[in-house]
Amino acid sequence: MNSRTIVTEIAAAGVLLGSYPLDWLIRQAEQYQWAPSSEPVILAHGFGGNRSNLLALAAYLRLARFDNVTYFQYPRWQSIDDSAAQLGHLIEEKGGESGVHLIGHSLGGTIARRYAADAPAGAVRTLITLGSPYSYGQRSPREIGIFGDDDPIVPAPIEDMLQPAAFARIVVLHDIGHLALIFHPEVLRIIGTELRANRASETAHATTT
Repeated sequence: MNSRTIVTEIAAAGVLLGSYPLDWLIRQAEQYQWAPSSEPVILAHGFGGNRSNLLALAAYLRLARFDNVTYFQYPRWQSIDDSAAQLGHLIEEKGGESGVHLIGHSLGGTIARRYAADAPAGAVRTLITLGSPYSYGQRSPREIGIFGDDDPIVPAPIEDMLQPAAFARIVVLHDIGHLALIFHPEVLRIIGTELRANRASETAHATTT
């Protein structure tokens, strides 16, 4: 890990640690939210985190006119299969006929991938993972996987070793570690572009033209 990445990771870690007390404020604010106008976006935090870690990402999504944001939280030591089943219950509750956009950081992305692998048709509109553990033999043909090239926790995959349809697309960002992926401007740009392309109104328009 180079010195630039170390500084960025320390700054990201400081922001994440400082975000934990905000969880109470987020819960209070949710009581006064108006009826959302977009299909649901579900954010899944990494191992040991909580939804307040994704506050900046949620704020960006709302600025991008995705105002129906839900946080998926799961017990730290719960199995991936059990967490994926728990995520499925949340998607059934929130998704309705429109389906959901899934964005997961680290372990949260692995859980989202596990759910999406066997999800009913139309349940998942978008799947984006940020520095999420993977396997070279996986099949996740709709997943956009974003990695940092200086991530000591989840190194970016070697694309030539992946089986076909392991990902829809892989993006590797330079001089970026694990935690900073949540805040990186290029990550936010990719997320915004993908969600806009896959939003329900755009899909309906494409099928009628």
